[in-house]
Amino acid sequence: MTGPSSPETLPFHLTGNFAPVPDEITVHDLDVTGTLPPELAGTYVRNGPNPRNGPSPTWFLGQGMLHGVRIEGGRARWYRNRWIDAPTTSNTNIVRHAGRLLALVETAPPVVVTRELATVGALDFAGGLTRGMTAHPKICPSTGELLFFAYGLQAPFVTYYRANASGELVQSEPIEVGSPTYMHDFAITRRYAVFLDLPVLFHGWRTPVPIQWSDDYGARIGVLPRDGRGDQVRWFAIAPCSVVHTANAYEEGGTIVLDVMRASTLDAPSRLHRYTVDLEEGVVHEAALDALHAEFPRIDDRRTGSAHRYVYALELRNLVNGIPTHTALRKYDVATGRSTVHDFGPDRFPGECVFVPRTPGSDEDDGYAIGYVYDRRRNASDLVVLDAADFAAPALATIALPRRVPFGIHGSWFPDLG
Repeated sequence: MTGPSSPETLPFHLTGNFAPVPDEITVHDLDVTGTLPPELAGTYVRNGPNPRNGPSPTWFLGQGMLHGVRIEGGRARWYRNRWIDAPTTSNTNIVRHAGRLLALVETAPPVVVTRELATVGALDFAGGLTRGMTAHPKICPSTGELLFFAYGLQAPFVTYYRANASGELVQSEPIEVGSPTYMHDFAITRRYAVFLDLPVLFHGWRTPVPIQWSDDYGARIGVLPRDGRGDQVRWFAIAPCSVVHTANAYEEGGTIVLDVMRASTLDAPSRLHRYTVDLEEGVVHEAALDALHAEFPRIDDRRTGSAHRYVYALELRNLVNGIPTHTALRKYDVATGRSTVHDFGPDRFPGECVFVPRTPGSDEDDGYAIGYVYDRRRNASDLVVLDAADFAAPALATIALPRRVPFGIHGSWFPDLG
């Protein structure tokens, strides 16, 4: 995932396509190769670190920058990039809830931005949120609720929150864990919130490596009724591991099925993995779903908390000093155990992709996978639209962007609401 050669004295996050861009631009009427599906009407926005006032000490501490592309009427209407103009980095994800776009980082409250990506300000839910918020909140498709948690270095190390569909905070519950655990993501089902308390622990926010593996901490999955009290969490022991991202969870009979990207230790490759929590027997069964190294799992968001069949992820190949020298997109069919790869070629590097349904009522893979792709030969970036049902086929459309988009973290598709 390197770009043009850079001085070897610079850290990786200041070189190649990790390097920040220097300014904000807006460009209208972008060039498109292929045909944009007429059903696509909305904006794709991705967040990521982009140091603003000099280099950041690590990639994750760079100021957040949003890169957005507006699609409507078969045309790419505009591209714009904007820094998050806030005292917090807010550089990890962006979601929409209760009509507000929220830029997220787990060390701070969310920051509201406009549809044009201008910063409005921090959101603390009328004073109810007094610490950070996970960059991976879950929006329930059936209730419209926003479910999330916060973690920190002081007890209570984890707090669970729930906001109603109008964006009002209605629940705050401390969750008892033994130490300041690195809990980046979680999952929900129709009735439960599902937590991962794992042996990856914090020892300071701004140290070069703020987390470390603990052989003594143990590992467990916590299951809490979504409207339950913090002391109602049921804990289920699992083998020690590291999980940064979950794909989804759902209820099946008397069990909870949880799909994650699991690594055996902090530094080991992550792979698609399934936990089945037997709520009646009090045990957890687990199985590897794939052997390939991958991350950034995404599903059809309409399936959040319900049974899913497909998982989209970023395949990471040939790591050198922890950085992949090649990436590809992979679509997993967890019902059949098969997967399909979309490889953009030796000098083209995709990041996370998101699934966009063709219509609100279309089938689970009847739609599009979209995301940014960096072309090393051109030192330029594109927004690519794939047919999710014919995943290995050539792209339906490629939008040439007016500038290089640095590698980032997470993004979302925001359809027009009419």
